[in-house]
Parts: sequence; structure tokens; C-alpha cells
Amino acid sequence: MVESGLADELYREALFGHPVRVDVPAPPSAPTPGAEADGEAEQEEDDWWADTDELPYLDLPDDGFDLDLGWAFDGRRPRVPAPRKETTGLRDDPHSLLARLGKELSVDPDEAIATLLAPGSGRRPVVGIRAWAETEDLRTGTGTGTAVDAGTARTRTAPRGAAVERLFRLLAAGVKDSGLPPGERPRLLVVARLRDLPESLPDELRHGLGDTTVHWWWGALGRLDTATAIASILDRGSDTSGRDHDPLAERIRRAIRSETVVEVCGPDLELARLLALEWDGAQHTLGTTLGRCLARLSDPFPTDCPPLRRIGALLRPGAELRPAWAKGAVVSWEGRLRVHVGVWHPATPGDGPAPVPDGDIRARLTALVSQAQQRVLSPWIEEARQRLAVRALAHLNRPVATLVADYADRPPAYLRNDPERAFLELQVGELLRAHVSGALALPPRDAGLLRLLVTTRNVLAHRSVLYDRTLDELCAELSQADLRAS
Repeated sequence: MVESGLADELYREALFGHPVRVDVPAPPSAPTPGAEADGEAEQEEDDWWADTDELPYLDLPDDGFDLDLGWAFDGRRPRVPAPRKETTGLRDDPHSLLARLGKELSVDPDEAIATLLAPGSGRRPVVGIRAWAETEDLRTGTGTGTAVDAGTARTRTAPRGAAVERLFRLLAAGVKDSGLPPGERPRLLVVARLRDLPESLPDELRHGLGDTTVHWWWGALGRLDTATAIASILDRGSDTSGRDHDPLAERIRRAIRSETVVEVCGPDLELARLLALEWDGAQHTLGTTLGRCLARLSDPFPTDCPPLRRIGALLRPGAELRPAWAKGAVVSWEGRLRVHVGVWHPATPGDGPAPVPDGDIRARLTALVSQAQQRVLSPWIEEARQRLAVRALAHLNRPVATLVADYADRPPAYLRNDPERAFLELQVGELLRAHVSGALALPPRDAGLLRLLVTTRNVLAHRSVLYDRTLDELCAELSQADLRAS
């Protein structure tokens, strides 16, 4: 989310909704490891100064020898090392978090907290910080990263999110000392990844430091978000199946395709868009297309995830799940824990052979597709059953009360004195048994639809998947049944 720019977009959406805000800019980027030598050379060039009026006087003997001290002008101004400065306070690091905050407030760094807490200023700003951008100057040891000490070649590791934590604590202490009422206190909006902050800070903040609320990106996206993200992609797709155009049948097929993408990809919007673009909707091509889409993701997913001891998701990821959550391996999806499909399904580069999925992979993918088909087709099956039952009342070969008594497995007790309404409650399997035994004589098209509904319900009840041919036949029959009912 950070690399794609989505995190910054969400940050701006949250911050810029407040009329009084301070958007702390990111510090200058630290040099990359590959450019370390060039960066040192440039820094060395910047730290030299020259002033010919202040060159030191050396009392040397005039013995005829030419002593070369390296100060020959040769048409250039002499270069003398600049005097070293000792770090004395916040003013000495122009790129620290407090320095950048002070610059936005037009005050010195050591006055930033006092300015935010100034009583009667009429300001209650929201200070926004992108914690993933807080690299700061590594020479000060206040950023997130490592630096190499000159002369010793020893690596110093700066604590993660030290500057952000320090700002939290300074502001919390200042609010406590100032006694500002809640309505006049400044607020911090810090957007961070797990690795951008000290490990214990989120839980410490949640337990009361500075009256802070910690919102986890946990269950933030739901089924509707993913469906909305791919809706325009599916709407642009043209029908290349070669079938006669049937608006209602195409609508059902599109709904199944959309729900399958949503069920397989979960809250991964990037993967969902790729799969919606690449998959043709055929069940036998789903696994191969999914593998290619996983290979095209910007970040590879981890191949392992800790075992899930429960299915239900709490309000935040537990400590044992946080490393996997931070890598995208496990999320909260519709109130339940969900392992990302990239953890268990192999990625297949476009130029490589598609691996043969093992039984576990096929079973997992089948379960997801079956859930998608159930979600879409169950309302259509029930509506078609109700219409078949209504039409069947005109094709009975026995009294309706006798038919209900003979074929209803569990007739509703409250309809005991109303056999006609009880007949309308018969399930597709019960209606088919009555038709096969001759108690009910349905027309051929209705009998064919009834058999198809029974097959579909049995397949989905066992969490299996309807094959493409059966699915096409069902969509066509449901469409024709609607026309007959009208």
C-alpha cells in the first residue's frame, strides 16, 4: 500500500478532512547503499570552506627550501577543513521530525510543542505524520535505519520510529502539564506500518498514553469494496463466448464471475483487478490465470503463515499474527481470519509451465469458487422453485392434500389445515419425486428445469463446483423460465 501510493492517498483523505491541520513533510531521502561512496564525496565537498583572510600564520625558517604544505593557490581559493560542531540540541538537526514540524509552525524546533499547546490560540490542529517516511538524518541516530561511523566503520542501528515515539511522549507530557481541556488539545494523526514504530508502542498507546486511539488496517475492506473495484472492469468486457446474446443469462454469468474474483482475492484489490482483467470466466482456466496474476504482483507474498487457532477475527491482529499480517499473509475478511491466496497457491510466471496443483490447492480453490456460486445462485434457485411450485398446481394428478402428505419430508405444522400453501413450500427434490412417481405431470421444459435445479443444489450443498457446461445450461434455463413465468 505504501509503494503503490494507496497509503498516502488514505492519509491525505483522513488529514485533509480537518480544517486546521499541519502536514509534516517527509525528510530528504537518505542515500541508497549503492550510492554511498558518491554521497560521502558530496558531503565532504559540502563541509569545506575557505577564507584567505583567516589562514593561519606559520613562523617557518627561511633556509632556501620550498616547503609544500598543500596550500598552493594555483588560481584557486585555498580549501581548509571546516571546524567541527558538537550536537547540542534540536536546532542542530534541520531534518529531524521536530525541526520539520517547527518549520511548518514557523517556530524553532524546541518551540514546536509549546506552540501547539499555547492556550487561547484558537487552534486545535491535527498534525499529520507519515511514519514510513520518517528516515531523518542518519548521522543523528534519530531516524529509522543504520549509519556508518566515520573512521571506525562500525554500524549504528537507530531505533524504529524513535522520532515519532518521542513526539508522542513530548506532546502527551505537555498536554498533561498544561491542563488543556480535551476540546483545545492538539491531535496527532500518525499513519504507520508495523515496522515503522517501536514494537510495544501501539499497545502502549491503546492503553492510555496521550488518550490515543489505535486504528488497525484490519477488516477495513469488505466484500463490497472488492466488488466495486472490479465492477468497471467486468462491465467493459465484451461477450466473446459465441453464444446468442441473452441479457438475463449474461447478467447471471457476470455476477458469478464477479463473486468468484471477490471470493478468491478477498481484500487484495490489486490482485482482484488483475484477475478480473485476465480471467475469461471459465472454471477450467481459473487456476492457471490466478497463478499468472500472482506472479505479476508488485510484492511477492510469503510462503508460510502461522496456523490459525480460530476462525473468527477480533478487533485487531493478535501478537502471534502481527508479523504475518504486516506481510499481507493473513487479514480480517468479513469478520473472519483469512489467509491470502498467495500463501497457498503457487505463482506462475507467464513464460513458464503451469505447475500441476496438488490436492490441497485444488480443494481450497474449489471451496472458494463453490461459495461464490452459492452466494449468487441460491436466490435464483429459490425463486425458480417458487414459480415451478405455483405452475405445478395446475398439473396435479392427485389431491393436493394427498400429495403433500406423501412427498413432504417435513410439512410445516402451521400449514396443516392449508394443504395448498403447504404444497408451495415443497423443495425441489420433493417436487421431482412427485413428478417421477406420476403424482405430478410437469411440462417437459419445467421438468428439465426442475432436474437442473436439483442437480445444482446437490452440487453446491457438498461444496463442489458447477462445471462450465452445467452453469451455462442453468443460466439459460433460468432466463427462459423467467420468460415463461411472465
